[in-house]
Amino acid sequence: MKINKIELFHISIPFAEPYKLSKAYGTLYNAEAVIMKLHTVEGIVGLGEADPLNPFSDDTPATVMVVTRDQLAPHLLGQDPTHISAIETNLDMKVRGNLMARGAINMALFDVVGKANGIPAYMLLGGLHRLKLPLLAPIGSGTPGEDEASIQQLIKDGYRTVMIKMGALPIADEIKRMTSAKARFGDQMSIIIDANQGWTVAETLEFIDGIRGSRPDLLEQPIEHDDVDGLKRIRNRAPCPLSADESVASIREATTLIREQAVDAFSIKVSKNGGLSKAKKIAELAHAFGLKVLMNSMFDFGITQAASLQLGCALPNLLDIGHAYMSVLRMSDDITDFDQNISNGIATIPTGPGLGINLDEDKLQKYTKDYLKIA
Repeated sequence: MKINKIELFHISIPFAEPYKLSKAYGTLYNAEAVIMKLHTVEGIVGLGEADPLNPFSDDTPATVMVVTRDQLAPHLLGQDPTHISAIETNLDMKVRGNLMARGAINMALFDVVGKANGIPAYMLLGGLHRLKLPLLAPIGSGTPGEDEASIQQLIKDGYRTVMIKMGALPIADEIKRMTSAKARFGDQMSIIIDANQGWTVAETLEFIDGIRGSRPDLLEQPIEHDDVDGLKRIRNRAPCPLSADESVASIREATTLIREQAVDAFSIKVSKNGGLSKAKKIAELAHAFGLKVLMNSMFDFGITQAASLQLGCALPNLLDIGHAYMSVLRMSDDITDFDQNISNGIATIPTGPGLGINLDEDKLQKYTKDYLKIA
């Protein structure tokens, strides 16, 4: 089996509603991604997806396409896609960084190998620990009243974990949001607070002191990604587990956080972490040192979501809360049928070969802004 062609599609699809994040990201109106088709001589097509979001990542859709064409494709064309580990090792030696472009390739390789052998990707990842996972649903920055309305609807829709986005409002307002949500829904919902790097260490500590008695179930990435000492200070004061997201893109960063005992959990995002192979290594490293994992998402479409679900259902050390597999429901549309795996706040593992989802070619063409063929 040999790789003989790569196609890249830069797509853009509006959110169903504008999404308000922290000061670092502002309000988003469209989700963008690069969809990859990895072709083999035998006619098998593997699907991959990169989900860049600057400044969350250094990558943009344009850089993913250029890096794939100029740096990655020369080491892929003519190679046997079943040799996933060998390809990963070779690319590690030849290309530095560019984890999102690498992630799209890695997803596509798992999809090819699964399809070639008629097995789901989770069988290539060690087999299942579970068939389904409860979902978390994020809500954007708002008032306590707006939060209450959103959470009430989530409960009606079957969700039992909410991720409240913070980092855009004054700390006093964020404290009110947390204490209000805990008082109203603490016995019905697990509550994650995610400030997306929107706070300073001092602001985070002020928030922690202000919510005493209103403990969230997880606090995620309140400060800048490279402030490991700040994370350690926060962990020592936090009334709940602290999770790293932007701070843990690479295996090296994961190692540093573990060595420094800076966090209690890692937020795994298959696109951010460079694909299934690297994400699995980070999760295994966490497990070896007693850390838990949250399966999280960027603004993923169905390919990344399917890859992430294949991995999440194969891991033994997930946090006992909901996980992020409803990203496609936040979009006005998707280019896959992944949403058929979501029902009543639960995501069920696809059992078809490879990643287990199908691509809608008409929608792919409809939402494509730029296209690149490499052969």
